[in-house]
Amino acid sequence: MPQLENDKILDCILRSIIGVISRRTSETYAAMTVISALKTLKDKHRFLQYIEIQGTQYAEFFKTVSIQPEINNIEPKNIGKAGKEFIQKITQNMGKNAGYYFLKEIKEELPHDYEVYLKEIGVDLDFLQLEFITRIRQSSAKNITNYDIIKYIFTFLFDTLDREFGKDVTYKLISELINRLNTKFQVLNYVKINDIRTIQGVDLYTISQDINDFESDKVGSAIQRFIQEINNFYGEKKVGSSLIDKLKNSIDSNFLKKLDEIGVNLDVIELKTGLVVKHVLKAVLNILKQSSDQKYAILIINNILKKFESKYEFLKFVNIDSVNLSEDGDVIVVLPDIESLRPSEIGRGLQKIIENLLSSLGDAAGQHFVEKFKKELGKAYVLRIEEMGVNLHMIELKKDLMW
Repeated sequence: MPQLENDKILDCILRSIIGVISRRTSETYAAMTVISALKTLKDKHRFLQYIEIQGTQYAEFFKTVSIQPEINNIEPKNIGKAGKEFIQKITQNMGKNAGYYFLKEIKEELPHDYEVYLKEIGVDLDFLQLEFITRIRQSSAKNITNYDIIKYIFTFLFDTLDREFGKDVTYKLISELINRLNTKFQVLNYVKINDIRTIQGVDLYTISQDINDFESDKVGSAIQRFIQEINNFYGEKKVGSSLIDKLKNSIDSNFLKKLDEIGVNLDVIELKTGLVVKHVLKAVLNILKQSSDQKYAILIINNILKKFESKYEFLKFVNIDSVNLSEDGDVIVVLPDIESLRPSEIGRGLQKIIENLLSSLGDAAGQHFVEKFKKELGKAYVLRIEEMGVNLHMIELKKDLMW
């Protein structure tokens, strides 16, 4: 839709907010509430100085909301950031019920085209309402449940993709992902996305309360993989700032903490392939060093890499320095050129390297290698390499057949 002038969109928001608040209090109280919220944000968003709110006692002679035209020189995305924080600030100062109905009535008060434009610049009233509800739930309950975190993250993913690609693409992508991943991640069998394109008045997701019976780390694994898959799609389309940045900037701190508690590592999702390869080889090196010295461990790995270097192109960008050994074992060099290759190709190579290494180890050394490897690598990295095509479960099955 055509871009709205900043002064027009802000004038509409402020008048709507003053109108909604004044219905349950008074016009004077509403104006003072808005003035107070603007004042607390002016140091962070200097352009808010271009806005002046008059007390309603002067409304007969002056406009209640006065905005200087200089504000139209500000980037819309910055207007969006300030607008979002402004609405959050006012909502936080209200009680549980008042805050909920405040957001609901603001949404109803705004013209549809204004609401759509606000969403485009980062002020998503639906998401703010969900965020408010979950924050209230968090304050009244000691823990965020599996249901809460799944609904929060999946709603964020849908809204973010919808803004960039539209509902058709978003619905298809998320539906296919749930269907593809629900065998491995059983928790996803309790999540259903509703086709809100054709069915009116239903929630975006239907999530069974039985999802709360799952261990939280299983929910974390499902969320980690789901975000990884969405992030891959998002990255391929090269859409502005990264999906992970958007999530970090918008997520409530309590939910961010919850993600960390259940094993979701947002930073790993964004790691470049070269860093993942380095981490994998370093994990292997550390395991081998437990039963031999570093020099011998490096020799074993180098021999295997040399065996496959003609088959897997990415290995020409990998080197393990057997001469200049460091105390911390940081002897693995991965050149940035590796980023030009497809992660799936690198995943196939890593799979072969791990399989070959396992078969070359004796019974005692190889018996618990995969288990040690997972522990050394860490859950988030394990999910990352599995997403690249490394099937550790298959490697374990082959190992069991060998012994």
